Order: sequence, then structure tokens, then C-alpha cells
Amino acid sequence: MLSRKLFLSLYVIAILAFFTLSYSSFYSNFFEFFLIVLVLINLRTINKSVILLLLSSTVYLVTSLVYSVAYNQANILDFLLIYKFFVYAILLSLLVNKKNLNQVDFVSFYNFLLWVFLIKYITSIVFFGNNRPIVFYENNYELMLLSLLFYLKNIVVQEGVSVKDQVFLSTIFILSGSKSGILILLFMLSIINYKYLAKKAHIIVPFVFVLTITAIFIFKQRMGGTFDIEKIDRFKFLMVFLSEVEDWSILDFLIGADRITSLSSFACGKLGYYQSLFSYSGDGSCYSVIFHSFILRVIYDHGIFGLLFMCYFVYKILKVSGFTKKQCYTVLGIALLNGLSVSSFNSIYFVLGVVFYLTINNKQANILKREHYAVN
Repeated sequence: MLSRKLFLSLYVIAILAFFTLSYSSFYSNFFEFFLIVLVLINLRTINKSVILLLLSSTVYLVTSLVYSVAYNQANILDFLLIYKFFVYAILLSLLVNKKNLNQVDFVSFYNFLLWVFLIKYITSIVFFGNNRPIVFYENNYELMLLSLLFYLKNIVVQEGVSVKDQVFLSTIFILSGSKSGILILLFMLSIINYKYLAKKAHIIVPFVFVLTITAIFIFKQRMGGTFDIEKIDRFKFLMVFLSEVEDWSILDFLIGADRITSLSSFACGKLGYYQSLFSYSGDGSCYSVIFHSFILRVIYDHGIFGLLFMCYFVYKILKVSGFTKKQCYTVLGIALLNGLSVSSFNSIYFVLGVVFYLTINNKQANILKREHYAVN
């Protein structure tokens, strides 16, 4: 009962966000508080299947903390930013199979949230001239949450999401102006509609064509009207990353840099216009967070083994929670596409989406009718 009431608080937060006009970190902080409270009120048992993952995350986090902060005197805030996923991993491990969210409540919340996004994005663009509208936070992050909830609705609704649902979601992603968002949208729609690609190609292919043209237009607009790859900030981050790892051995790529290692003065100077992402120590140093792309960040800090562990962790907790391999891989696909641009696994907006997967009662038959729960 307490868990259900806690989920209902998300309605209040969504309404509050709808009427918030300025950028605020309040909502991200609230979602992290929501996660902690949800874990605390469900802290009765631990699923045996994830105990090893829980212990692995805890040992890695604690030993890295001792080595980096206590021994090497790294700033604790820099450490927490780099190791945030492992903090989330511990909390998510404690929520596995805590099935206290029914399907009807989830679908109702998703439909409500979809309308909040659609109306807020339209009003932000039309009345306030904001070409990167937001509800909770930067749309590169929050669209990942909406994507995860959309795909979960497709899983729990008996006949899958309707065309109307897909059109509404596509409209939101197009309005967002997010390059990574468009990639995620194309990925999700291809996964959801793969059975109908041959049967209804005359409908789907033109729709995908329009989305592709829209994606190209957004890329061009965000690049100042040209396709000069050197003007893409993510390309610049990649070049700096490559310069930082050019002398790495195979072992370095597998396990990452020494815990935690700041970037060279050259790298920090090259990306100096992102000083808000510099170290909390205030000494002018910077860490991997300045790469933006989570995939680059995790390889630098934790190595390829670290990235594989994160993927396996998410796959495992979803699989134990009753989802199929395909569904697990789709969630990972959404996260990795987002990780090409921003925080991915390290974001509370990804973690909050996964929370719905872990807590929804998907053990019951999927009895929801699409036509009744479609956006209308």
C-alpha cells in the first residue's frame, strides 16, 4: 500500500513540472529520493539470484572509495559522480521482484505522463520559443525515461501499443530536437513493428522515411546548417578521448584508468568551455564526465569489463524479474543509444525507468486491452 501511494506522488511531481518554466535540478533530486524511499519500504527480502551482483557492486564501490578518496585524496563528489551507477546498482538489486505496481495503474500513469510531455513541449515551443523543451530535465535524459515506459506499456498491454500511441510519442521526440532521442525512437519503433514490416510496408516505410528525413534535418539544424562533422561536439569529445588513451595497453582498455584519474591539462583546456563539468575540487582539473558520452566515460573509468558488467547487471535483474531476452536487450539498446550522447546507465532517468520494470506485476496475465488503454 505504501509503495502504491509513493508511485501516486509521481503524478504530483509531473503536474508541478508542467508548470515549471525554468531549469531546475529539483526533479532529478526528487526521483533519487523516491528511489531511496521505495527501497527502504521494500527492504524485507533480497532475491537470491542477484546476491552476487549486489555483493560485486558493493565490494567494487567500497574498495574504490577507500583507494580513491581515503588514500589518493580525490574529491568525494567527483567519486560519486563517476561511480553513481554502482550506487544505483545496489539500490536496484534490493527492488528485484518487489511486484507492488499493478498494470492498470502503470498504464494510466504512462498515458498521463505522455500528455504532460506533449502539451508541455508544444507550449514551450509555440509560446516561449524554446527549441529544446523540457518537462523534468534536459530532454536527452527524460526522453530515455519516456522511451522505457513506452516500451513497458507495449509489453503489458495485450495487443501492444496502438498506432496512435506511436504517433503521439513520435511527435514528442521530433519536437524535442534531440539527436539521440530520434535514434532511440527509430530503434523502438523498428523493434515494436518488426512483425508488420513486411505486411504493412506501404504504411511503415513512408513513416520511417519521414522520421529519417526529420532526423537528418535536426542533425543539420543543430550543426548550424551544415554537415561538418568537426562541428559536432560529440565528435570533439571523441577526439579528446582518443588522445587520452592513445598510449593505453590492452589491459588499460579492459580495466580502465587508475581509480579515479583526472584528464590531462591538454584535455581540460581543449574542453574548457564546459567548466561547469570540471572537478568539484575547484583546482581546474577535470574528469571523464566532460566526455558527455557515457560509453566513453565508462571505458575510461572502468574499462570494457566495467561496461560489460553494467550491461550484464541490467540484463540479469530484468531477466530475474520475468522479462524475455528480447525485452532485456531492447532496454539495453535504449540505454546504449542514449550513452552515445549523455549519461545512460548513470542517470536517474534510466534507473527510474528500470524501477517500473522491477516493480510492475508482470507475473499476472497481460489482460489490458489496447483499444481501452490507448491514448485518446
